Amino acid sequence: MAKITWSDIEDTLPEDSECGSAAEAHGLLSGLLCMDGGADPGRWLELTLGPDAEPLDPVASSVWQQLFKETRRQLEDFDFSFMPLLPDDDDGTLEERADALGEWCRGFLLGLGYGSNVSDWPGECTEILRDFAEITQLDPASSGDSESDETAYAELAEYVRVGVQVVQRELRARPSQPIRLH
Repeated sequence: MAKITWSDIEDTLPEDSECGSAAEAHGLLSGLLCMDGGADPGRWLELTLGPDAEPLDPVASSVWQQLFKETRRQLEDFDFSFMPLLPDDDDGTLEERADALGEWCRGFLLGLGYGSNVSDWPGECTEILRDFAEITQLDPASSGDSESDETAYAELAEYVRVGVQVVQRELRARPSQPIRLH
């Protein structure tokens, strides 16, 4: 089975979906799976496409199901193989790729929010999630296509990749606690 790419999902994402991009859809999936490794793929698709969305055609559905399974496997294997689904260098300019990174982080934060009412994040989660929130606010238009901007983007993408795995492990390691209501 071929690896699912950003363009595979972007090309099959309906225009009227709740998520605006493949990156945001994968971030949402990743957040859901960090909160609940047993999350239902149907729930993810409903949140991504919208509750009244037309079903995906069989080919697109197969691609999306494969992405779900692969993402779950990457997060459960504890082998640091997890990769955010982002455009490759060939899929867009640095500005477009940086924008997709912000969309991915937005989706991840939404996925965590849909998955729980947790108010006290364990360990390093609070700092990582705060950083992800800041990444959603970056203005990619303010950067150029210089080598230093490419390096900064690569470092941010790597921070997100590792940060997700830290969050997932911290959430899985926490003892079961009753949810605090505000």
